Amino acid sequence: MAAYKTCPHCGAHLDPGERCDCRDEAEKEPRREADAERKDAKTA
Repeated sequence: MAAYKTCPHCGAHLDPGERCDCRDEAEKEPRREADAERKDAKTA
């Protein structure tokens, strides 16, 4: 029996009860791009 679980999205080995943050990082990227676009629009 394994003492860890594997993230189905990125394959990371996680401790029991640990939550992988690979999906969190993917969700943050579009927000950063949108923020940059807003800044560009304000300065133009």
